[in-house]
Amino acid sequence: MAISLPVRFRSDGVRVAVETDPLHAPLRDFLINDLGEDISAIVRAQGRLTGDRIEPWQELYRYHRLDFDGTIVHVRDVGGWASCDLDPAVLRRCLDEYLQQVGALHGRRTLERALSEAPSGESVATSLALGSVSHRAQGWGLVQTPRAVLEDVAGLTAHPDACLPHGVLGTGSGACWADLAVLGGTHTRLRSGTKTFMPRGIDPERLMSELGNALTQARFLGAVPGAWYGFVAGVPVHGYVDPDMVLRLPCDPIEVAGVVQRVRVFFPELADSGVDLESAALTACGSSSSVYGPRHVLTAFLLHDVQSHRHHLDVVRNARPGWEHTGNACHLRLDVRTVRLEHLWLPGYACEIPTGEFARILTEYERLTAQVF
Repeated sequence: MAISLPVRFRSDGVRVAVETDPLHAPLRDFLINDLGEDISAIVRAQGRLTGDRIEPWQELYRYHRLDFDGTIVHVRDVGGWASCDLDPAVLRRCLDEYLQQVGALHGRRTLERALSEAPSGESVATSLALGSVSHRAQGWGLVQTPRAVLEDVAGLTAHPDACLPHGVLGTGSGACWADLAVLGGTHTRLRSGTKTFMPRGIDPERLMSELGNALTQARFLGAVPGAWYGFVAGVPVHGYVDPDMVLRLPCDPIEVAGVVQRVRVFFPELADSGVDLESAALTACGSSSSVYGPRHVLTAFLLHDVQSHRHHLDVVRNARPGWEHTGNACHLRLDVRTVRLEHLWLPGYACEIPTGEFARILTEYERLTAQVF
């Protein structure tokens, strides 16, 4: 049964407002004045209300104190002038919703800072779809942006729930896969991008600090220069290093410090599909003799953008001339006769394929990976 909360939260993109009746004013003031926008403080307060403990406790804040008598939480101002009583489950739900609002506000600010670096005159959605806010030194530009912020700011359209994978590590709350679309004046889809966001609770700084260890054990793909996959902080990832600057791969620990500086990007990997995707991509690419330019760019597109992901296949297959798409590894441009793929992380690497041949390659790749659908 839904819990009725004594407060209501509103955000105008600048601050979070808390509305309530006079009876629950101490709760409102506690949230705004004691916790504020300090996410760690909100999480600590949540921790007090977690589990089945019934022992009384007291927590003192700057303006208020919380007293739990084993049944009810009493919120009192330190001067003793006002108080209100709350069921622990109700207070926990208030904190959960407040954390969501504050987290979304932080995400919006992060996004707006990133977009301030975008070319002038470019819309928010265009910047996101074309990847211009991703810092290509690491690829983490949007890593901690909440889904709700993207929905509000850029019109994000999430993948269907039935679309694999719905999370990583078996948690169901893992990587957020999303389509970002920019519509033309006739409301036709002109540009889009498929982006991967890291699982909630994963610290990107920790990931970077553990990257060196991961590279000593990573598998490097012979099919695509500089492409590798492995585990970082327990998260299955894949990515690229600069193949022209790293002479020997994989690398020994003594070389790792230099190699890490050459990492261009990495992002969450799909859950194990049971299919050798590298072999499937190579076979699909080899089914056409009409690939002009480095064939490994097309292989990278299949491995790191399509990735045996039916929704990706459908999005790309339904594209029309004049359309552009930015994935994790490649930028795709479609005209009437040809498809051009430009690798995002290997500058200067690009190939072109006749549109008919491109469609056949996608169909072959889908056939070879059919068992994961």
